[in-house]
Amino acid sequence: MRRVSTFLKVILYWIAIPAASIWIVDFYTNAHPHEWWGTFFILFGLFWSGLATSYLVIVGGGAPFFGKNSPKLLVTCGPYSMSRHPIYFGYFLYTLGLSLFFNVLSLPLILVELIILFIIIPFEEKGMKKRFADFDKYKGSTPLFVPMKKWKIDEAKDPPFLFVFLYMIGKFLIKFFYDVRAHGRENIPEPPFIVVSNHNSYFDPFFIMDAMDFYMKAPLSWAHYENMKWLIDHVGMFPIKRYTADSSAIMKMIRALRHKGVIGIFIENERSWDGRPLNVKNGIDKLIETLKAPLLPVRIERAHLMWPRWATKFHKGTLDVFIGKVTSSSNYKEAFGFVLRDTVPPTEKYKDYRGIESYLWRCPECGSISSLKSFKNGFSCAECGKSWIKPTVEQVRKLHDSIYPSDISDLPIEDTAIVNGEEMKISLYDSSLKFGDETVEISKVKAFLVESRHEFYVYTGKLYEIHPRNTSPLMWKEWVDFLKKDDDNYWRYRD
Repeated sequence: MRRVSTFLKVILYWIAIPAASIWIVDFYTNAHPHEWWGTFFILFGLFWSGLATSYLVIVGGGAPFFGKNSPKLLVTCGPYSMSRHPIYFGYFLYTLGLSLFFNVLSLPLILVELIILFIIIPFEEKGMKKRFADFDKYKGSTPLFVPMKKWKIDEAKDPPFLFVFLYMIGKFLIKFFYDVRAHGRENIPEPPFIVVSNHNSYFDPFFIMDAMDFYMKAPLSWAHYENMKWLIDHVGMFPIKRYTADSSAIMKMIRALRHKGVIGIFIENERSWDGRPLNVKNGIDKLIETLKAPLLPVRIERAHLMWPRWATKFHKGTLDVFIGKVTSSSNYKEAFGFVLRDTVPPTEKYKDYRGIESYLWRCPECGSISSLKSFKNGFSCAECGKSWIKPTVEQVRKLHDSIYPSDISDLPIEDTAIVNGEEMKISLYDSSLKFGDETVEISKVKAFLVESRHEFYVYTGKLYEIHPRNTSPLMWKEWVDFLKKDDDNYWRYRD
């Protein structure tokens, strides 16, 4: 119902009223178009109003209308740092452009619309003064209508321009590929707070922000940051070193929360391969206790079916984002319990099985490594000929559990790999990893993470980035997990 009401208002103000005004003038006069200038003002007006609306939604937490869905917070950044009514200014440019494009003689009607806006604005501001204690201070330092001050944001908590621009585009793209159904929006508190969520897909941050319509600063691993530094810096995210207590990243989180911002943390540390919840990363509990902010638990369901971690492509579909009740940082176990639920229907089947050999790195039938070949409707073993056609999620999980390491007699395992930029042979023994001529004791491995389907990282105090040629990174990860199963200081993918 909320979406229908918003849609009807958009149709009325942005299409029906301007079209009726121009049609009335066209009916009585001949057209006098100025198409180039008209096109410029139409596009810029739409862009400026869309940008201002996006800031109102993701910073203010509401739509640009009165009622229960109106903004909950006073927005003073971005377009609202330049003028108090940037949406109206964009609307004026848009309607001016329509007049110039279709019939310049309709300009007097546009002037009437402008007069009506200036009649409405004082009533709006009277209501804003009652709702927001800081409105008088904001009003005294910000122009009414025309943007006449410099663009300003608080980098600690406000979304930068590039993020909001991508948000405007992403809103439409996500709607095209996914139907994101939000549940529990009434549980969203006023900032500051920390979103704690599960993690199944690269798109998870966008799913959360689409469901909540809130800007969320989320840390990103250094491995991804190094490859996309410019983009990440300009969308307001920040890098974090996964293997150590990264004081710089922690200070950025604390600063954002002190400035009434929102932080997002994926407590599993990496994406699940089969939709089952993972272990919470060591240190997450201490981080949350350090930040001392309310926790908002969020659970994303069915994202694993749309884009499994092992898959080569994603698919359209419907998914749900469940927003739980806010809780204190000292009660984090309750929040984690809400987040870490296995909600993937076990009888569900995947839409596409291509890429599953990254997950099923050994044939469950004959035990040969890297012998499975996937296709759209299933997969088969090139060694023994066994085929699996459209197995369910539960069946795939059981196949994987059957190949999980259990006996060191299967060692060593070997492959050729690119290690920190150099090609060499890599081997795993029961007590050591060997990279070319360098030997790393298993007892010295502090962290072992798979960043994508193609590479893994080993941290011993020194970081090794490894791209195996013929074997799955998950295979190496699970073997090391097995060998370090009695090490309480080591983070394992799953117990």
